[in-house]
Amino acid sequence: MTNRLFLVLILIFTFTFSANAQDYFEGVVKYSISYESLNEGIPKEAFETEMGKSMTAYVKEDRYAMTYNGTGQLGWMKVIVRLDEGYSYTEFEKNDTIIKEKLGTAKETLIEFKRNKEAKKTVLGEECESITIHYKSDDPDEFLSESKGTYYFSSKYKLNSELYKDYTDGFWNLYAEESGAISIRNETELIPLLKAITVANSIESKELSNDIFEPNDKKTIISED
Repeated sequence: MTNRLFLVLILIFTFTFSANAQDYFEGVVKYSISYESLNEGIPKEAFETEMGKSMTAYVKEDRYAMTYNGTGQLGWMKVIVRLDEGYSYTEFEKNDTIIKEKLGTAKETLIEFKRNKEAKKTVLGEECESITIHYKSDDPDEFLSESKGTYYFSSKYKLNSELYKDYTDGFWNLYAEESGAISIRNETELIPLLKAITVANSIESKELSNDIFEPNDKKTIISED
């Protein structure tokens, strides 16, 4: 897979997080990931290797970081989203550069946005409502032409939706405003590539050091602006 494809996958798997020790969730969420391939040329095992079958998210109010436990040619992948700065940083274990991208620049058209109050699922003992987001890319060069996802959340794990107003990529600003909580189960379809289910298997509330959310200073940062 190309680095660009990885970045698109990151966007789709970039779940809406936030934190504050007093009002909003702060801590560590561990997820398992399962895949179904929609492309005859790519078996699901390729996604398991390159993206990983698990990920760990570190969540604070104005920033979050995710480590995908891939074991492929680029190794693990870490994504830092700095809502306070308006940028994301993407690092691969076996690459000596870090990609810096401005949030809110994706060109997309919303097809459907719906809160599903009745169709609930239980995650770690919490009954969760969900939100469905369906959109298409307006970029003719984009490989992933369409995305449809259902994101389950519990009000127990609150986020600060004000910080997501400018985070329009994937329409996460709408998700944050409607849910007010991080998502702990995600069912996504990335057309024409794959389907994935990402489910939290542990959630630990704890204070986190800001050092977790700083890019690796031993690597070169390349801006995509």
